[in-house]
Amino acid sequence: MKKSRLASIQLPDHPHLWGLLLITAIAYGRLLTFPSLHLACPENDTWNLSIRWSVLHALRDGHIPLWNPLSAFGIPWLATWQTETFYPVTLLFNWLGLSFWNYSGVLHLLIFSLGIYLFVRNQGVKPFGAFFSASLALLNGCAVNHLGSNSSMDTMAWLPWVFLGAQETLENKRWGQWKLGLALTLQIFAGYPQIIFYTLLALGAYAFFVYRSVTRLILPLAAVTFLTIGQWLPSLEYFFFQAVRLPAIANNPDFVLPLNNLLTFITSNALAQKGLPDYVVSPTYFYFNFYSGLIPIGILLTGLLGFKKWKPGTAFWFFSLALSLLWTFGFFSYLLQLLHLPHSVFLEPAKAWVLVNFIELVLIGLLWESLFAKADTWKWGLLAAAVLNLIIPIWMHPVEKNLIPPNSALEQTAQKVKDQLGSGRALVLIDQKNSGDIYTPMPDPELNAHFKYFAPNTNLFANIPLANFYGSTCPSWGSMNAELYFKYAFPYTNGTLLDLLGVDLLYLNQSSMPAPFVNMGTLYGWTLWRNPNSLGRAFIYKGDVSTANRKDVFSSFASGQSNPQDKLYMEREIFTDAPQHAVPPNDPDNHYDVPANASGYLVVTQNAMPGWKAWVDGKPTNMYLADWIFQCVPIPQGTQSADLRYEPSSFRLGLFMSLMTLSGLLAAMTAFLWQRPKP
Repeated sequence: MKKSRLASIQLPDHPHLWGLLLITAIAYGRLLTFPSLHLACPENDTWNLSIRWSVLHALRDGHIPLWNPLSAFGIPWLATWQTETFYPVTLLFNWLGLSFWNYSGVLHLLIFSLGIYLFVRNQGVKPFGAFFSASLALLNGCAVNHLGSNSSMDTMAWLPWVFLGAQETLENKRWGQWKLGLALTLQIFAGYPQIIFYTLLALGAYAFFVYRSVTRLILPLAAVTFLTIGQWLPSLEYFFFQAVRLPAIANNPDFVLPLNNLLTFITSNALAQKGLPDYVVSPTYFYFNFYSGLIPIGILLTGLLGFKKWKPGTAFWFFSLALSLLWTFGFFSYLLQLLHLPHSVFLEPAKAWVLVNFIELVLIGLLWESLFAKADTWKWGLLAAAVLNLIIPIWMHPVEKNLIPPNSALEQTAQKVKDQLGSGRALVLIDQKNSGDIYTPMPDPELNAHFKYFAPNTNLFANIPLANFYGSTCPSWGSMNAELYFKYAFPYTNGTLLDLLGVDLLYLNQSSMPAPFVNMGTLYGWTLWRNPNSLGRAFIYKGDVSTANRKDVFSSFASGQSNPQDKLYMEREIFTDAPQHAVPPNDPDNHYDVPANASGYLVVTQNAMPGWKAWVDGKPTNMYLADWIFQCVPIPQGTQSADLRYEPSSFRLGLFMSLMTLSGLLAAMTAFLWQRPKP
């Protein structure tokens, strides 16, 4: 009888698999039983859940979410890492809705834990030592604190599988290259760019220092590169050429972790102050809580004493842990600054937390093997103590209700805003204290959702366009300028920039405003102010055009020297060429009817990112850059309509190459499966 081709795939020992499922049920049972709850964390309500909801709306409407018109005058949506458009688990959200939120988080924790188990076993560790590491993978602070952060959790889940596939590839096992390719593909589609970057960096170091070769990795890495290009090419274009990266924290531009976060290895609430939980005191650093308990740290410290007996692999993982910790906590950043060497803000050393977490878990398993290879029944007591030490903080962590539509409070508030909103957008201007109130809500015994008022991007739930942008990567074509204006110049000005930006409604913690703003009432203690001079989502400009640099243009409108109806600053050079195909798209959201006998320029108050195309009365036409921020299309006399569409070349080219690569891989897989196994 021929040996099955799948026989080489090693599955975990059944008792340990059931053990991981039991620990998961005990730790996360309440989240699985009540899917309307999630672990309390501000970014879930104001960012993660709302992004997932927005993507689901697009997919259910039958189109790929290339563009998000609701935030910051429009931003590329596929290109941002949070959307996970091509990630397979997104299909489950598409079928089951946001009620799948907790199940997705726990599912990826299990994927991560199982990958840790198999990879540690492949390092020669006995089942119990691998089970010890896999149990910690389910419960440690890095994993738990990202339970509601889809993209980072999903990207982290496939990291051990990438290394497992690489190991089998480097050892020339039959299915190794396919495993590596599949795991890395899923990780890239999950989409968190820094985690992917650090994974590839560590993978190269692992192959070079442990196996003294990287050549066998070239073919699967090349295949994955072309297979996933439909995802990463638009992201590369946006992040490196069309966006401005702002510091995640103003007083920490390199985004490194403070040294006091080292305490979170041993204390789950190390960042707490005056009895407040750490995610309220410092929500950003809450996400990088490394808590794994005293017992695993004790194993690491005890293992250091036996360094003379380490195998080469153990030494590699120890030095990798030391280097990644030094990088995460900024020691190399300080060195680069002293040497006056450039440092990319994209790297964000704090984002190496996933690598630190993974390496620590692998090292614990290896050290367990060297320290307790002959451990007796007492090892189960040690495991139980380590697991209980981690489960207690999980059960102590407060939960709150998901902000899942239909949510009556959200819908009522949204409707009141929409009743006052014209054809433009709203602006929510918050100061530092207000921002803290939104971002750091206290645990609520009533389990209420903490949207409080419309902060970006909670508006994605309610389909309300906001002028604000929430995030550290702003589109370079104007959005950053508008954000700075809102932050530093508004509202004590007589300028006309709000009119140009199409801001119809302002929602402010402001009891008085100068003319012409009109008080429309209060909601949750904040006041709605109407801007009667707003030009909305689009307007026709009649008259001559001028040119000026970006600073002068924004200064003229902010100071009131220029009025957008009387002054148009337009670049003479074509911003985007006329599209190749003559048939305009059928897109009601980007269709504009032109008033009779109007001529001049149609100015659409939306970011003029490269990739937008225009048709006038069905004929392809060039697009220009208006006022250094918006889309501008010439309108001849007698024009009836104009149509716009966002279709960046990077996406079309990337999707074509991805589909061609997929076809080639399917053909190669078919040939691979039909090959007769060698005797």
